[in-house]
Amino acid sequence: MKLYNYLKGIEVLETTVTRFDMDISGVTSRTDEVENNYIYVCLKGLTVDGHKFADKAKEKGATLLVVEKADECIRHTGLPYIKVKNTRAILALMCSAHNGHPEEELKIIAVTGTNGKTSTCRILSEIYVRAGFSVVTMGTLDGGLTTRDPEDLFKALRKAFDNGADTVIMEASSHALYLDKLYGVIFDGAIFTNLTEEHLDFHKNMDEYALAKAKLFSMSRFGVYNADDEYCEKVSSTSYGRKYFYSLYNRNADFYIENYKENKTDGFEYELIAGSDIINVKSKLCGMFNVYNTMSACAFAYLDGIDKSIIEKGVSSVLNVKGRLEKLELYSAPFSVYIDYAHTPDALEKVLLCIRSFKHTEQKITVLFGCGGDRDRLKRRTMGQIASRLADFVIVTSDNSRSENPSDIISEIMKGIDKERPHIVIENRREAIEYAIMTADDNDIILLAGKGHEEYEIDSNGKRYFSEKEIAEKAVYKRFKGNDNRII
Repeated sequence: MKLYNYLKGIEVLETTVTRFDMDISGVTSRTDEVENNYIYVCLKGLTVDGHKFADKAKEKGATLLVVEKADECIRHTGLPYIKVKNTRAILALMCSAHNGHPEEELKIIAVTGTNGKTSTCRILSEIYVRAGFSVVTMGTLDGGLTTRDPEDLFKALRKAFDNGADTVIMEASSHALYLDKLYGVIFDGAIFTNLTEEHLDFHKNMDEYALAKAKLFSMSRFGVYNADDEYCEKVSSTSYGRKYFYSLYNRNADFYIENYKENKTDGFEYELIAGSDIINVKSKLCGMFNVYNTMSACAFAYLDGIDKSIIEKGVSSVLNVKGRLEKLELYSAPFSVYIDYAHTPDALEKVLLCIRSFKHTEQKITVLFGCGGDRDRLKRRTMGQIASRLADFVIVTSDNSRSENPSDIISEIMKGIDKERPHIVIENRREAIEYAIMTADDNDIILLAGKGHEEYEIDSNGKRYFSEKEIAEKAVYKRFKGNDNRII
């Protein structure tokens, strides 16, 4: 492609480029991916400034720099440069151009919020598939970032379109929105699920966190918002398009429910009131958080013109969401083991309340959890308090400690643990899971919280394979392998 193809819609503040018809073979902000005739976009990160690596980019073949400052590091390379106000936004625009603007050829729907993004995307996907759309979902379950970097996102969108997809349903994280990774994309619609304390190591406070989420709706043709969330007004304040609200309680909302019935482990059902229409929702999922997830998905699909009978069938077809209150099939163990991605105070509280709502009186709840390293430290004590209050037995362990010492993280969690309530600390997560399995009584419910779908562990030595499902399966087999009545 010629350089001028990358510059459409871009405001250039200053440039030393003399030939705008030069051939460009790629664009990236990652020096290790630079090749001959690449554009290297200099991003100023939180700890590292990409401008300082311009010389390395030149060595690897870069022929043009995109910068926010034309300092000595840039001039020293001798490469032509283009100076812009925001290189992060320009990176997104250039990656889009390099891939032929795939976002313009797809229906793109985004879901944002602290919790519920993955489940809502899954429910939406089932509805849209039943409505005849060819759907690709992008988010946490992909195994990488919740929302991909522009270099990867637009390439994935192009691949989705080339493979026959017409609809992409994606999770939009506050980090991605704040850092303009989605800049230039106009979404067909977006959903706001909720906002609770999370990522306060990155965002200054909850208001800043809410404003980061709100950026999505300045890029969306219409938005569907959780009216019951205290940050709903702030998140919807910058809306570009039409606004619609759903609520469990407020009958003035555009969507609300009547005749709610909880079916314990068999899910729930309710009538979603949509003006003069009624959508009969029956779901196999559990928990009030999934009531909200189904409400948002149904409301969005209805507003997007999907027939309510298709919506009803789509919702009822979702039996579980990977890593979200997912019950493990562990031979014939006389107790239940669930895994859940809950890694925030709000999510942990909701999943424990959900389990308490369907457990029998004699059943005991054991929760195993830790907190991530190099992340918001303020939530650690709170999560300890929640675990002590809502579980019968607490196992405190590690969870992606990253560069921090696991014992330091556990010490902060322990500040919230009620020492009068049954609990134990087992720093090694594998050993903690094995302990939970080996000591469980008949009919116990064990919740492995924090990792959910993840199949890795990150500590100071890096990232390694780690499957809670496999660990639990092996522990059950080890415990019951001599008992033919317990092993299939």
